[in-house]
Amino acid sequence: MAEQFSGQAGCLSDGKPGRGCLVPQVTITSDGDSREITEEDLEEEVNGRLRRKLSNSSISSNGSSTALDESEDDILSDNETKSKGIVTLEHLGDSVDSGEQSNAWWKLKTIVNCPLLTSQRRRLSWVQLAGHKGSFKAGDEGSILKKFSENEKLCFERLKEDALHSFVPSYYGVVERDGELFLKMKDLLAEFDLPNVMDCKMGVRTYLEDELVRARVKPKLREDLYNKMLEVDSEAPTVEEKKQKAVTKPRYMQWRESLSSTNTLGFRIEGIKRGETCNTDFKKTRSKEDVIQVFKDFVEGNKNITNSYITRLEDIKQALKASEFFNKHEVIGSSLLFIHDHTERAEVWLIDFGKTTPLLDGQNLDHYRPWEEGNREDGYLLGLDNLLQTLSSLARE
Repeated sequence: MAEQFSGQAGCLSDGKPGRGCLVPQVTITSDGDSREITEEDLEEEVNGRLRRKLSNSSISSNGSSTALDESEDDILSDNETKSKGIVTLEHLGDSVDSGEQSNAWWKLKTIVNCPLLTSQRRRLSWVQLAGHKGSFKAGDEGSILKKFSENEKLCFERLKEDALHSFVPSYYGVVERDGELFLKMKDLLAEFDLPNVMDCKMGVRTYLEDELVRARVKPKLREDLYNKMLEVDSEAPTVEEKKQKAVTKPRYMQWRESLSSTNTLGFRIEGIKRGETCNTDFKKTRSKEDVIQVFKDFVEGNKNITNSYITRLEDIKQALKASEFFNKHEVIGSSLLFIHDHTERAEVWLIDFGKTTPLLDGQNLDHYRPWEEGNREDGYLLGLDNLLQTLSSLARE
């Protein structure tokens, strides 16, 4: 596939866009051809094909998701995992290049490196560790495709010139594949050798205030979330919820967060990939001692990796304080992605901006203060400080 970059200077020698280079927007057709997606495409009438796709995943005027079903409720049930949170990475698909559809397009919610057998027997990296089917597809070498979100697209565009640009995946624009739009971005695992990966969901809540408001105005009962609640704690549902055999999503998410370290530490561990398995069974990992033990197991007691993570987190904290983007946005549902391998190379990246929303003009967040409905505080810096304390305690052992 030949991507058509614009003629503006600033592209890297390998053809990938660098800072100052216009971002390509490419359509990949079913027969393998491609064409550039123009601004006219993105501004078609509502009855146009691309506009329908954009509206299906777009955001409301204040930037928040309009579809509760598309926001994160990432606890995989025991029935879904078939192993109480342990997922073995087996055959995710043998014919990506042939264009065959595969059940491999499912999200585990972290970036998982798993070899796929293709006609070239390439190794492809996967972004997955607890979430929605169809969220990711393999891109070309060194890239991945994430299901289109207008909100996340805007975030990536704003981050290109922000102090945080060195800590988020490089963004290469919008592409179309198999009739769907995707965001093309750097594969963060491409330069690692069989990496271990951890996804930490940041902040004191993972739901938007708008979700609470909409749920009150038009409550939607979810039987699937009720069943997930029962799997964890059969006594958790109220008498009324047991009669209905359903709960609303905000109720489920608030209950879920009360079990984890989200409320107490300002972050929670979503999942870990080590070797050929993914573990998402951290629903009740709440105490600081439990979290420290999980990190200790993750780094296998390696002080060099631990210290590299500490240095990277300290750099991220300084960038956040200098970031105009961070100062003007409520960061909800975003994660810090930890990656290391046997060479002791270790990196941390900010990912997942689908629910990160701009503040009103003149509004600022402390990112530390306790959340009360209406103040939009996210507790991101509280969580980051606690992450640093967790790793620092490991380094001192």
